[in-house]
Amino acid sequence: MDEPLTQIDPRVVAELRCLPARGAANLFVKLVDLFAVGSSEALAQMQTALQLSAGGQAAAICHKLKSIAGHVGATAFAREVARIERHCVEGDLARARDLFAGLQAAHPALLAELARP
Repeated sequence: MDEPLTQIDPRVVAELRCLPARGAANLFVKLVDLFAVGSSEALAQMQTALQLSAGGQAAAICHKLKSIAGHVGATAFAREVARIERHCVEGDLARARDLFAGLQAAHPALLAELARP
């Protein structure tokens, strides 16, 4: 891992902050709120899938999480999810579990970074 999982793409964040939001003060804040809920649920589901050695299910969850992370500019996090997805597809669940532990540990700090003004 070359960069911290909490690193976000400032260009994506800046673009999202400039988008108008219907009925909401800030579209980016709404997207971050949705990401917080969706990513927390996905991480819990992925943990269960990895504990049950359900590689296909874990890979599918990774695919969804990778996408939503990218949409809010959490590109380093998304790349790490992609690595986990690849290990799940390849059947290397031990490595996927190892990487997942780091992903899970970084999640709260990532949410805090995204919430910064």
